[in-house]
Amino acid sequence: MPTNLPKDLVREVRQTIADLRVTHLAATAWPVVAGDLGRLANAVERGDDEAVRKALVPVTQATFEGKVRGRLAGANRAAAYVATTKQTSALPVVGLVSAVILIGVGYLIGGIPIAVLTAAFALFIAAVAYAGSHSNRARTERRQTLALAPTKERTEPVPLVVRDAIASIEERLGPPKRPAPDPG
Repeated sequence: MPTNLPKDLVREVRQTIADLRVTHLAATAWPVVAGDLGRLANAVERGDDEAVRKALVPVTQATFEGKVRGRLAGANRAAAYVATTKQTSALPVVGLVSAVILIGVGYLIGGIPIAVLTAAFALFIAAVAYAGSHSNRARTERRQTLALAPTKERTEPVPLVVRDAIASIEERLGPPKRPAPDPG
């Protein structure tokens, strides 16, 4: 049962689901993709251009994520783990030394009024350095305690339910149209 969707949209849907067919995603992502494919299948069946475009977005995003994971991880392995930068308490010290140098240069350039302005700016720099070192540390600790490392999660090939949904969408799109041979 061919659809009455525009040719470019049908081509985009076909390309996305063809890419999805070879994608490896985290096991927890596949149920979400199956739901997204169900919405896409319903929109294709209704022939609703806007609904198809809207339903295609999360499927395209999942396919893109799978491609990125595949490039980072290789075939069916855990994705490469990127270690966080070394935690250091030197950042506030560096900010403070920079602030003192900045105040000194300000005093040499314009005296007390410029030194006061540079002191305010230097205080801001030191505060940002201090806050940056503590927020980064807290963020890293929180990520480690909650084990939030999505790139460590193993990926899996397309499950049967998703393959069936892809086949259903392809059936609703109708047979692919072949370009006519060149009469030359």
